[in-house]
Amino acid sequence: MKRLLQIEFIKLFSYTGFWVPAMFWIVLYILSLFIITQININFPGLDSSTFFKFPTLWNTTTWIASWFNLLLAIITMIFICNEFSYRTFRQHVIDGLLRIELFKAKLFLLIVFAIAGFVLVIISTLILGIFYNNSETWSMIFENIHLPFVYFIQAVAYMAFAMMLALLIKNIALSILTFILYFFPFEPIVRNFFPEQILSFFPMKVISNLTPAPDIFQASNSAQFQTTINGQVVNSSSQIPD
Repeated sequence: MKRLLQIEFIKLFSYTGFWVPAMFWIVLYILSLFIITQININFPGLDSSTFFKFPTLWNTTTWIASWFNLLLAIITMIFICNEFSYRTFRQHVIDGLLRIELFKAKLFLLIVFAIAGFVLVIISTLILGIFYNNSETWSMIFENIHLPFVYFIQAVAYMAFAMMLALLIKNIALSILTFILYFFPFEPIVRNFFPEQILSFFPMKVISNLTPAPDIFQASNSAQFQTTINGQVVNSSSQIPD
């Protein structure tokens, strides 16, 4: 395994097409967290600061990070399809590597990517926890510690699905287009023709449900609310329909 990973990392370190979207993924995730922390929603039954307090904070960061798994999937397709474009796979086989070894190398690489996302979520959660939590006990801090591990599984699943498409199609543009169209609207439309008992077997439905949005909304039927960013009111309403 070590030898296979060394081969993959040697290729990655010299490949700008990987590092640019990878940095884009990290920056977008951190920027999204920063923007959300600047938003304050005043709504009866909803305290937006709960998003950034333990144990809900784990739910918040993993849910936000889950949206950027799409970028990880795209990065996976770009990297694998380029192996076919530059005939790197063929060269590896000529050099003596087995096809199963090449497959394992890619699978190990996906796990490394998922571990990187897992570590990023852990670090960002702890940093936000330092700024937005004062008197929480250790039991509260670690109450939802399992969620980053769930995110890890979700990231691997997204990238594995993307790898399957890349290996079948072998073209960057078509692979990405197929992935996006399957994610939306193909699978959501197809799900409408199946009974509810079958819905849990659709891959994107299962994968996306691993990290649900924070469940802190306890709004009344009639209420006033204000949304502020850095103290400035940007939206208000007075009635919620039944």
